Amino acid sequence: MSSLQALQQQLLQAVLSERTPATLPLVRADGIADTGSRLEVYRHGYRVRLRDALKQEFPGLHHMAGAQFERLLDKYVAAHPSEHYNIRWYGAGLAAFLDYARPWRDRPALAEMARVDWAISIAFDAADEPSANIAELSAVAPEAWPGLQLSLQQNLHVLDCRFNTAAFRRAADQGGKRPRLRRLQQPRQLLVWRKDSSVHYRQLEVDEWQALGAAIRGEPFAALCAQLAAYHAQASALPRMVALLQGWLEAGLIRGWSFA
Repeated sequence: MSSLQALQQQLLQAVLSERTPATLPLVRADGIADTGSRLEVYRHGYRVRLRDALKQEFPGLHHMAGAQFERLLDKYVAAHPSEHYNIRWYGAGLAAFLDYARPWRDRPALAEMARVDWAISIAFDAADEPSANIAELSAVAPEAWPGLQLSLQQNLHVLDCRFNTAAFRRAADQGGKRPRLRRLQQPRQLLVWRKDSSVHYRQLEVDEWQALGAAIRGEPFAALCAQLAAYHAQASALPRMVALLQGWLEAGLIRGWSFA
């Protein structure tokens, strides 16, 4: 390790520690401030920078936690020093932290909200991929459709939600009033994806999730139709599948297909 790296590691450990080392030659006292006071400037600046990054990534959580948001961030920063050179990824562990840390673990909606915020964030950063269109898919021969396997965008995320977390994120995005927290009668799935430079999210209908989930698992088109047949009469299952497929194409969810 070079002398510069050694100094950097020494300063890093001093910034992360809650106690000022007995000797720290690279931070010198003078008539204005002692070593501890000067080191505290770095400690404070480090934590403020981490909190500012989290505020950008978790607007829905901010809306939900309200006045407790700053304290929540302080606790996370204290418990989880950054482990990545890019501060962009610092929030990856926030939802897991809220799952186990008191008192946040007693409010499971907070961890769920953090997962929704993070899914929206990483969907925005995902690599660009082409999107299939209706005209291209219309060229598939009728006899090939039963074995057709859809390939979905890699920026697509589906989250299980037990609370109305999407309403909090939407209110944060639109500058609206904080909604009342509500537990859903049944867990629902929230779809998050990016089209062009915009991230979208919406709640999936139960039958749509069954078909989309089958597509995500790589099941052929015939299996997707079979999933819908459990919710619709035989005469309406195929039209419903056509409507869903058209919506997925228009939303840019499908990047291509292959055949089983």
